[in-house]
Amino acid sequence: MTVERFAALRDDDTRMELVRGRVVREPPAGGRHGTLAMRMGGVIERFVRWRRLGHTFAAETGFILTRAPPTVRAPDIAFVAAGRLPSDRVPAGFVPVAPDLAVEILSPSNDTRTVASKVADYLNAGCRMVWVVEPPQRILRIHRSGVDATTVREHDFLEGADVLPGFRVALAALLDD
Repeated sequence: MTVERFAALRDDDTRMELVRGRVVREPPAGGRHGTLAMRMGGVIERFVRWRRLGHTFAAETGFILTRAPPTVRAPDIAFVAAGRLPSDRVPAGFVPVAPDLAVEILSPSNDTRTVASKVADYLNAGCRMVWVVEPPQRILRIHRSGVDATTVREHDFLEGADVLPGFRVALAALLDD
């Protein structure tokens, strides 16, 4: 399936992504997932907006990672640095670049193989950093191209490194209900 045909699909019951030309469906995540995504997204959005670093995106925003094979992923939270979007404007359709930061929050329907595939797709498309949040374990794994993943534990600070310079927050503050 092409990116254009995928963009025309309508399905209100599941979350969809286009992975190497095939539609992949996931059930909606639960309440805890949604609350954590909102909390993390809000903290990132405030940080980015205050410093005019670029654009943040919520879940369901499709990013065209490749056209051959056609792959459109929708991270739970994403950030694209200023100047990377054409004319530095947010498009009405899918975002035509990989995010600089993609955040995936594990939900009960995710398995390790699926998440590893998403991380690889983001990094191979040029994403500079991927955060994978594992709520039951109260950890966050940071993935970057060419280096082993690092783990941030609940009592550690999460930092944005060169992707979100100056960003620093206690992971526990994001995970706590």
